[in-house]
Amino acid sequence: MKYQLETIPVHDAWASGVPCPLCELMDRAEDRHVAYYLGNSVMNPETRILVNDTGFCRRHFPKLREANHAHHLGLMAHTHLQTVRKKLRGEIKMLARSPSGKTASSFAEGVEKMTGDCLICRSMERDLKRYTYTAVVLYGQEQDFRSLFKSSRGPCLSHAAELALMAADVLKKNDAKNFLTGLAEHMDSALEVLEADILHFTRKFDAQNDHLEWGDARDAHARVVQALSGVKVRLED
Repeated sequence: MKYQLETIPVHDAWASGVPCPLCELMDRAEDRHVAYYLGNSVMNPETRILVNDTGFCRRHFPKLREANHAHHLGLMAHTHLQTVRKKLRGEIKMLARSPSGKTASSFAEGVEKMTGDCLICRSMERDLKRYTYTAVVLYGQEQDFRSLFKSSRGPCLSHAAELALMAADVLKKNDAKNFLTGLAEHMDSALEVLEADILHFTRKFDAQNDHLEWGDARDAHARVVQALSGVKVRLED
C-alpha cells in the first residue's frame, strides 16, 4: 500500500528531543481528531451516520466529554444512543426472558462489539501508518534525518515495533536491512541509557546520595512508563 509522506511533522518531532517522536505525533493527532468530531462535522449527515453506527472506544468517548463542547457532544450522543439501543434490543430482551450464561454471553458480546470499534482509533491508525512510512523512507534518503533518528531518545517499544514492521513491508531488501539494523542498535543503546537513568532516579531518594546531581534522570520514571506503554505521559511532577 502507498502512503503519503508527512515530512515536516516527522522531521519536527524527531528534532524536538521528546521521549518518543511518534508518541508526540500521535498525541497531536488524537487532539486533532477529537476536535474534528466536536466541530462542524457534527452537522454533516455522512459523519453522523458513521458516528451512529461505529461510535467511539472507552478511551476516546471520555476525551470527547473532556473537550468541553457539550452541545455538539449531546447531538452526537443522542443519535448514537438510539442506534446502540436498536442494536442491543434483541440481546437485552433475551437476557430478560431467559437469564442464563448463554444470554449473558450474547449480551456481553454485543456490548463489546459496540465499544470495541472507534472512529478516532481508525483515523489514528491511518496517521501512524503515514508517520512510520515517512520515517523509514527519510531514514534511507536523508542524512540529516538519519542523524536525528540516531540521536533521539525514542521511539518507545510499541512504536519501534511499528517502524520495524513498516520497514520490512515497504522498503527494498537492502534498505530494510539497513533500517532494521540501525533501529535495533539505537533501541539497545536508548534502553541502556534509560535503565541507567531510572536507577539513578531511585538512588536520588536516598539521603546518602544528596550530593549526586540529577543529570537527565529527573523524569526517568515517566520516560520508562512511556517507553513501555507507547502512550505520551506527563514528564513533570
